[in-house]
This record gives sequence, C-alpha cells and structure tokens, in this order.
Amino acid sequence: MLRKASSLFGFSLYTKDNEELGSIHDFYFDREDWKVRYLVADIGAWLFGRRVLIATPALGAPLWENEVLPVDLTKAQVKESPDIDLAQPVTRRHETELTGYYGWPGYWMTPMVAPTAGVAPAVAPRGARDPGLPEEVVEGLQNAEESYIHSMRDTQGYSIEATDGDIGHIDDFFVDDQDWVIRYLLIDTGNWLPGKKVLISPGWVNSVDWHDGRIYVEVPKARVENSPEYDPGGPLERTYERDLHRHYGYPTYW
Repeated sequence: MLRKASSLFGFSLYTKDNEELGSIHDFYFDREDWKVRYLVADIGAWLFGRRVLIATPALGAPLWENEVLPVDLTKAQVKESPDIDLAQPVTRRHETELTGYYGWPGYWMTPMVAPTAGVAPAVAPRGARDPGLPEEVVEGLQNAEESYIHSMRDTQGYSIEATDGDIGHIDDFFVDDQDWVIRYLLIDTGNWLPGKKVLISPGWVNSVDWHDGRIYVEVPKARVENSPEYDPGGPLERTYERDLHRHYGYPTYW
C-alpha cells in the first residue's frame, strides 16, 4: 500500500528481541531510482543525542494500528554500529562501512561482490590519491567520497519546475510499504493553485538540481492544473493512479 512517508515519522522501532530501540526520524532515498535505502532512527533516549541509519532489508512490515516498525537487529548491534555524522552528507564510504558492519548487501553492487556478514568491502584509505593508480581505481576512490542518497526531510520544500514555470514545492512522499519505492511526490501548489495539492511521479522527473533544491519535470503547467483531483482525506486507489498516468500520458508502473 502507498503511504505518506511523514505518516511513519515518530513510529516506534522494536528490535528482534522485542526491545524498544527508538523512533523513526527520517528516511534517506537513492537519487538514481527514488527508492528508500535507510531510515534514520532516533535512539537518543538510551544513547544520548545519537541517530543511526538502518537499511530497508532489516525492516519488517509496519504495524500501522500500533505505530510500530519491527527491526531485525539487536540493541547491541545498533550500539556498536559505525557512528555516522548525519549533519554531513552520507557518502558511499559511509554506506560501505555500514553495510560491511551489518552484512547487508550493497544495493549499488552486483550480487557477486556483495559483502558477507562481518566483512567490510575494501575501501582505500581517505586521502589515498597515488597518481600512478589506474584510472578506474582513482574513479572508485572519488566515488567513495560522493553522496548518492538524500534525506526526505531535507528534500521537502524543493521547488518543482514544469516545462513552463514553477508549480510548487514538495510537501511529502508516497512510499510503497512493501518495497520502499517512492511512487509519488506530493506537491503543494501554493499561491499558484491555492489549496490544491497534486501528485507527480519520480518517473516523470527530467533532472534535479540537488544544490539549488529544484526538480524539473516533463509536464506543462496546464496539465498539472487539470490533473485528476487528489483527495488528501482518503487512500490512493489504483483507479486514481491509472487516471493520473493516463492524464499525463505515461505508462503505469505495475
């Protein structure tokens, strides 16, 4: 089912030993395919001021009525996990350290080179830039310092640019709670269409300026204005999704 990401903020996290771990503070998604890769767990109640990343393979099914999300980890595992400063960009190096510690598969790697539990993939030391290294090795070192995932909280508020002008900003994300794929951006049209919110699929995004916080979509403003009415009070029905895709002239994802 598709749910607003913000509706999960504050959900309690419980370990596989049925101990309360903390609560959901945020999500990080992959900018290549708009898939949630990690949640940010606020565990400050027992580890003062600390927030940690937990990858989606470790997540169970949300218990919506109880506002609980099970996690296939122990408190001890989380306590000893790599301490990543989430006030800074999360780089591929950080992700590699994390997946190596937990034994999670690196989603950016082929199955042949995914790490096994307790074995971190080889990453050259920070600052290693030997001019004699092969070009592909140098490229790998540079990639390790790049950030490929983004915070949902930080992305909320990004401007959305149609082919002929601004249409509003990101208010929320609709996520599939089965595979953690972001299916829609919920756009607040602000002063342009007062009181109206519309849905845009990440598949219709042409480009993103992550530095300036602007997302460019391949649709004109008139088509957005005349799009099927989104009802914020009810669930997203498949019939509505079908009408939405038909209106914009894009194939459905299912």
